[in-house]
Amino acid sequence: MKLGPLTLENRYILAPMLNVTTAPYRRFCRKFQKIGLVSVPMLYTKRIEKEPKSVEKELYKIEEERPISVQLIGSDPNALRKTIEYLNSYKFDILDLNAGCPSKRAIKAQEGGYLMKDLEKLRVLINTAVKYSSRPISLKIRTGFEKPVNIKKLTQIINESGIDLLIIHARTVLSKYYNGTLDLNTVKELKERLIIPVVGNGDIINPISAKNFIDYTNVDAFMIGRESMGNPEIFNQIHEYLVNKKVVLFKNHRETIEKYINIYEDTLDSFLNGISFPISNELIKFIELKRNTIWLTKNIRNSSKFRIQVSRTKNFNQLKNILEDIFTYN
Repeated sequence: MKLGPLTLENRYILAPMLNVTTAPYRRFCRKFQKIGLVSVPMLYTKRIEKEPKSVEKELYKIEEERPISVQLIGSDPNALRKTIEYLNSYKFDILDLNAGCPSKRAIKAQEGGYLMKDLEKLRVLINTAVKYSSRPISLKIRTGFEKPVNIKKLTQIINESGIDLLIIHARTVLSKYYNGTLDLNTVKELKERLIIPVVGNGDIINPISAKNFIDYTNVDAFMIGRESMGNPEIFNQIHEYLVNKKVVLFKNHRETIEKYINIYEDTLDSFLNGISFPISNELIKFIELKRNTIWLTKNIRNSSKFRIQVSRTKNFNQLKNILEDIFTYN
């Protein structure tokens, strides 16, 4: 897929998710399948404007993960400009603007998903990004705020803006992630009207849903986020189905979990090599392994019991003891 001067190897994209798709997590997911694009989760432009060095830890070794995008969220064009200037010293491939985050914080600050009901403010931010960024620009949106967006107006803004890619989560902002709220019709219509590539996102949970999404909307690529949590091989399963017509069923069991945990620990050790986090590398390793263990142990026998135990661990040694119990449990 062509994005301005950038060509992605395939149409698989890992969604930016705050406190989920960290650098170790992104590297971990890429162990199982080539992923065309990953992203640093949203960085607040106001935060970077005031304390630019506060986001350095989010950008450690970013050049090793290319192709990679950096997602920004904010409502102030001046803060966006200064953020873009600050990021010029880093090596990444795409600048992504968040106009879809449904959090209360984002809506209150008139950023993220709020922009779906203020298209003029969105236009100003897009134009600012295009003017000052030397990298391709992507825009991540939803189908509307509380109801479908004015498609004619939105497509006019996008087509005239000079951005390179649209990513759309097929729900309104107020629908958040609720079941039964997917709106593929709006995605399909936007795809038909836009002159740039479109990436679809939302409820792609297995190979069948991925194919159905693509077939119905004709999007150029798709983005997966939550379904990768606990199933890092989701991209490979979809790839096997779309390319080789092979159905690979995901079955979670202790041997698989042990394999994943060992790979994640190796990934963490490699990432942390040469880095000194202020809160200590061991604590970073503990936090990463702890939350991923909770995700990876879903749907096994007595998973609730083990996940509660994991959530109560206070240090790396306690976590390792629980993991030994999980791996040897009969």
